[in-house]
Amino acid sequence: MKKVITFVVAVAVGALGVAARPGGVAPPASAVARCGGGGPARSDMRTLADGAAISLTSPAGTEAVVPPDGGRGVVRHVSSRPGVGTAYVRDRKGGDLVVSVTDRGIRRFATRDEALQPSLSAQGDLVWAERSGLRLVPAGAWTPTRIAGPTRGGMTFSALFASRRTIVVAVAAPPTAAVPEDEYLSNLWRYDLRSSRWVRSTHFRGGPDRWTIVRTPFLAPDGSIQFVRVSGRASIDRAPRYELWRLRGDIARRLRALPGEMYLAGFDGYARLWNLREGATGAWLIRRERADGSLEDAGCGAVMVDSLDRADPDVRSGSRSSSIGVADATTSSPAGDAILVGDFSSVAAASDASATIGSALGSTPSIVDAKTQPAVVRPGVWAVLIPVAAGADSEAELARFRATVPAFAGWSWIVSV
Repeated sequence: MKKVITFVVAVAVGALGVAARPGGVAPPASAVARCGGGGPARSDMRTLADGAAISLTSPAGTEAVVPPDGGRGVVRHVSSRPGVGTAYVRDRKGGDLVVSVTDRGIRRFATRDEALQPSLSAQGDLVWAERSGLRLVPAGAWTPTRIAGPTRGGMTFSALFASRRTIVVAVAAPPTAAVPEDEYLSNLWRYDLRSSRWVRSTHFRGGPDRWTIVRTPFLAPDGSIQFVRVSGRASIDRAPRYELWRLRGDIARRLRALPGEMYLAGFDGYARLWNLREGATGAWLIRRERADGSLEDAGCGAVMVDSLDRADPDVRSGSRSSSIGVADATTSSPAGDAILVGDFSSVAAASDASATIGSALGSTPSIVDAKTQPAVVRPGVWAVLIPVAAGADSEAELARFRATVPAFAGWSWIVSV
């Protein structure tokens, strides 16, 4: 698949990732880390997914709150509903743990598979995506109800409550013989809790060459669903198109083309919030849209996307041996974690960086681009790839790399290749 997890939305309504205290409703704050001094986000971006704390930003300032469940695993997909509470995923190797914190207390739900984007309704009902379907837990209940998805073999993600009785969810089409791995098509569907019926809400078409996918659906203040549509052609090496769309009822309408890669991150009143990358380092920033369409800084951090410096527990190895620089980057090996350094605007700049890194580590890393590593490098730029050998702790190796080559500390991330 085309890394659904890479772009998945942390579903929230009206605020971003608010952490409610046990026994009380969520405060009016947003889980957005503010960038120190207005500089690049760098390590700040992991505050929503570092397994240690959730950053709360409110008019009173920024506060780090320890996730109240006290569990193990990386915190991902933090979502909130003002006046209701907070939900998030404890991402673990294998099955995950979905946590809901409301005035009813803390509820924990173990899952057999990867859990994606939990969301709360105004009444405190909880829903999340799991494999090809949904899991629903009514307010006050302790046992999830399984809801089969609309497409056999498809993948659900980014579920949200559009109303008390309606859930909107993105569904990726199942693999085909022509497209056995990559996500080539996804659409929004509605599920009616009263009739137990699925209705397809958008009708985009995609195939082996022309692909189109939906990302970051959000409930807007006017009651519509706004989302980002991404489309492109597999046969042409150029950046995909990004567009802002609105779904009202079952009528989808394009609002405007977007200037580049950016994803909805919620609403601040009636103002849209956006996730987009900082140009120099690629770190995730939060921007608020002004009335004239221009953007202003609102914070930084991996709110709607997964942090690039936190390994997925399902793909990382568990040992803690050191391995940076041991294996030559050109040696063929099974898929695993690597440290990506970039982006660089030219192959010459990437070569200079590779030489500097190679001198520090004692081995020469490889230079990659969108042709050699399309899943982790965007078209038009170059990067340096340093493999993390099997048996090593990826996060420890990233920390070691940043300490060894501090000039690239803000340019380095963990990727799976």
